[in-house]
Amino acid sequence: MPRCARLTFALAALAAVVCCATEAAATLTRARTLGGNLNYFEDDAGVTVWYAALLDYPDQAVLDLGDYDHDGEGAWNERTTGTAGGFHAKLDQAGAWAVGVYLQEDLPTGAPGGGATVLGAHQFGKLGVGLRGQFTSHFEGANSTEFDGYGESLYFHSYGLGLRWDVSDNVYGDIAGEIVNVQGDAADQGVWALPPQQTWATWGARTRWFVATGEKTVLVPVLDHRQDDRQVYSDIIGAPADQHARLTAAGLGVNILPDPDNLVIVSGEYRWGREEYDRLEGNSTTWEYDSSELIYNEVHARIGIESRVLPWLSVRGALAYYRLQQERMATRGETVPGEPDRWLEAKAIDVSTPVTVGFGFHLGAFQADLLLNARWTETYGTMPFGPTPLQRGTYSALTLGYRF
Repeated sequence: MPRCARLTFALAALAAVVCCATEAAATLTRARTLGGNLNYFEDDAGVTVWYAALLDYPDQAVLDLGDYDHDGEGAWNERTTGTAGGFHAKLDQAGAWAVGVYLQEDLPTGAPGGGATVLGAHQFGKLGVGLRGQFTSHFEGANSTEFDGYGESLYFHSYGLGLRWDVSDNVYGDIAGEIVNVQGDAADQGVWALPPQQTWATWGARTRWFVATGEKTVLVPVLDHRQDDRQVYSDIIGAPADQHARLTAAGLGVNILPDPDNLVIVSGEYRWGREEYDRLEGNSTTWEYDSSELIYNEVHARIGIESRVLPWLSVRGALAYYRLQQERMATRGETVPGEPDRWLEAKAIDVSTPVTVGFGFHLGAFQADLLLNARWTETYGTMPFGPTPLQRGTYSALTLGYRF
């Protein structure tokens, strides 16, 4: 039985819309149309972030056709990224065991180029336990008889643990985390080389809680921390470097259910982070700086609305506000004879107010979710790190789902 059936009437009614609203599958496109950031409401797509939540959703299969860039160049497949598919299912009638498998290629910018995710979960009384194993890889290369060759191979093995705890009739919460093994190397022949590495210094941990405060409202506090320590090629330094990255986010969401056919999601989040790079000596013939530091903070706010206007049609939309303030500093001493010291200091404040519009089509066990005119700024999981990209563009996405 889904968890929403085990809470108070208020939480049950809310969950009926957020995670059990239709006979067909909810999808990641639906979550994005409501403003993204799966942390602040329940959705089937959240199982890849909150692993123990796998126990609370019916069997389903999904096919995400990816993001189509209307402003891009090239053929249809060259403008599309993020194509994915998979399923999750319960293994027994009592719903105490569940598994899931998802595959994805051409992940959003900043993430590896393809991946496979395996999920498993089991219910122990009031405590659900979920496990996730994920493998992603990325390769780029260019070879020529006239020019130097470039090659980059990166492999990420991620292992995660998630807990879902029914504290009382009015409160339940999620705790999840993962550690990532990073392997790989890269080289631009004759210019620089990133030495082979294998490290376990990348990890993330987070928690969220659903607290029913009335018959129509639920509060959702969230805390998320990530860090990524490894060797990378730094574009700012212009050479291989030791990277030390930190990102922390704290926020509060409110889910409002005026009636069973309408849902309002409001959330606000503050993020702060730091990225430090120190040049690896002896791994490059040229470089711009010896060290670089980026300090940034962000404000994220959104309001998302979903209304089931017909038995077969839901209308969705969201307005978001992103404010990014960042300060970068970079230095270089007299490491090359005859060249003067270098110093860089740059500050910037960027604001974006993206609007998303979407529709859900419910056809028995089938569902199609369509998103229009929005760029997805969230990539779920431990990586990537760094400030939220605020670029605008004209995008669309379509996800197909089937509940079995």
